[in-house]
Amino acid sequence: MSTETEETEDLLRSVLVGLAAAVPDGSATSYRKEQARWRRREYRRRCVVAVLVLLIVAVVCAIGLMTLSNASPDTHVIFDNAIGVSRTPE
Repeated sequence: MSTETEETEDLLRSVLVGLAAAVPDGSATSYRKEQARWRRREYRRRCVVAVLVLLIVAVVCAIGLMTLSNASPDTHVIFDNAIGVSRTPE
């Protein structure tokens, strides 16, 4: 059984050595370049999301202000005195 284990280890070692030889020498710089590229994409995505959120808030605020500015000052939404209920202090 030790012969099979040694053959398996030798085969695995030769495959891993061949795989390591196939890796280009600039892999350390390639990793840094890809990491920098990923960070730029992540930063850009976060900026786009932030701009979209600010744009949505601005549009909602503008719609609210336009609605309030077009409202009549004589009509009250919360307190409707048109019913004619008057309270007298006791």
